[in-house]
Amino acid sequence: MRRLFIAAAALLALTALGSATAADRAVTITRTGFVPADVTIAVGDSVTWRNTDTAVHQVAFNGTACNLTIQPGASGSCTFRAGGRFNYRDPSQQGSFRGTVTVTGARTSLTISAARRTTTFAAPVTLSGIVSNQQANEPVVIQGQECGKTAFTRVGAATTTAGGNWTLAVRPMINTTYQARWRTADSSTVIVKVRPKVRLTRVGSRFKARVTAAQSFTGKTVLFQRYRTVVRRWVTLKRVTLGASTTPTAGTFVTPANFRARIRRGWRLRVFLPQAQAGTCYLAAPSNTLRVR
Repeated sequence: MRRLFIAAAALLALTALGSATAADRAVTITRTGFVPADVTIAVGDSVTWRNTDTAVHQVAFNGTACNLTIQPGASGSCTFRAGGRFNYRDPSQQGSFRGTVTVTGARTSLTISAARRTTTFAAPVTLSGIVSNQQANEPVVIQGQECGKTAFTRVGAATTTAGGNWTLAVRPMINTTYQARWRTADSSTVIVKVRPKVRLTRVGSRFKARVTAAQSFTGKTVLFQRYRTVVRRWVTLKRVTLGASTTPTAGTFVTPANFRARIRRGWRLRVFLPQAQAGTCYLAAPSNTLRVR
């Protein structure tokens, strides 16, 4: 259990540069060298070099994307996202201006995050992450497992840019778990939950509600509601049963309901699909709001 906790914490540290949860080791650049010259950190941690000399110094690594030029009195940091032993030096100096950073943890890893964790049916969501070598032109494969499915399937691919960053826009149609793969490493998973697209239209006292999703909602109930300013909440005027669905495109179901209702000028109206009717693979969903004029 302790190892799982440590692994989870390391993955969280990987998701953002400069995370407050990541540890930071300090190295001082003096007139005679780096102090201490050798440090050990964990994956996702950083090392900060502070130049206390009167000359400009460099921190140059082999095999990492982080190389620094540090003015007198200034400092610079590198965050390490892969395990291994990394040698560095100051190429402008001779002698003892050498050191090593030993990083404990996996030698290859990558992260994944979602720009938002909830969305509406088929609306775009950007997934992003970083590969541990922080290099450009690395291929990353993104997989998704939809609610109700038992396996991941490929949903797209991305190529890293400077710093090892990758992004991919996806359009989840149902609650979906995403995972990225780079070389032989799999990222952690991220879940994007989806609301059906609910639309309400009106002509006089006639209304039409439509629920668009990756499944039919025939026989389910939506709530026709008005907003009461006095109590600052939506109150239900009637329950409406959805009818037979159509499939305008493959994998998309539109489930409508036509109904009448007495209304008054100034009312704000909507329909609402509650969680009990949305089921386990969707979030509850409100429609757009109509104002009676």
